[in-house]
Amino acid sequence: MALEMKASELDAAARAANEAGNPAAALRKLMAANRLDPDTDREILIQNLRVTQELYGLRTPAPLGEPPASLSYEQGMPACALGEITPEIIRAAFASSGCLYVPNALDAKTTDILRDAVEEAQNACRAEQPDPQWCSHPKLPTPRDVFNVASARTFAHSSGGCLAADSPRAMFLILDMFERSGVTALARKYLGEDPVLSASKFMLWRVSAGEEAGWHQDGRFLGEGMDIASLNVWTALTDCGESAPGMELVLDYPDHYIMAASDSAFDWAVSNSQVDEMRKRVPVVIPRFRAGDMLMFDQWLLHRTSRRPDMPDTRYAIESWFFAPSVFPVGRTALRA
Repeated sequence: MALEMKASELDAAARAANEAGNPAAALRKLMAANRLDPDTDREILIQNLRVTQELYGLRTPAPLGEPPASLSYEQGMPACALGEITPEIIRAAFASSGCLYVPNALDAKTTDILRDAVEEAQNACRAEQPDPQWCSHPKLPTPRDVFNVASARTFAHSSGGCLAADSPRAMFLILDMFERSGVTALARKYLGEDPVLSASKFMLWRVSAGEEAGWHQDGRFLGEGMDIASLNVWTALTDCGESAPGMELVLDYPDHYIMAASDSAFDWAVSNSQVDEMRKRVPVVIPRFRAGDMLMFDQWLLHRTSRRPDMPDTRYAIESWFFAPSVFPVGRTALRA
């Protein structure tokens, strides 16, 4: 059993697996070793082993069972405890309202650890001489990957974020949490394939008060084409939506991109007047998320960051997009989940 092995033995087994051309098995052993004995060099190796070009061209989603007879709702959103979620519940929730609210997904200790990790990563990624445990850019396979990730990094730093892929320690802690809590297994069942993440859409957020943000659907930023299969698991690490920036959601599932109007601020943005029209037929809510809550949605949900200039507190959160590798967004850099 892996848990009975020493970290050094797991490291050796990981090297053998990687040399044999099985990086996924190597990752599993390295993750197990790092749980026993956290190590910066190992975490950087894990970071680089996650970068992958092994994507596939044929999508065969797992068959679904019967949808739930009814959904539970909290704050207007379909809601379910993390351990009770099935792919059928996710699909039913999305069809109903475009999202699934997961209250109390993480315990207080785990939430505190991850919030501190986001803080450490944010500070390191802005330091002149960062601690490599908290900020070390991954090795990327092509110049195009380097350019795309660098562009995402610049955007993130300008808007209160940093890339999880740039922080070996933070990425280890988050993906270890996803594995132990069953999120990765749930993404696998929902997508019907071993999921991958996107280096440029796996974000660590530290967002303060500010001006009103733009309405958008994330699919507009995910690459060319509409035939992607995604599951975003957004995790609040502080209370938000009241004294700290939160999320404002249009509880609908359009299944298409809503084009900008003449009064939209950007070509990707849906205008306030467009959303005002939607309010006549569907709810538009600003949930009060508690630290440890999750929100699941895909590329179609219309939403924006909810913030005001007078908000006194900062919101910490993780944005983690899982994708089916066979229909991974064009132009993105994939990470093994």
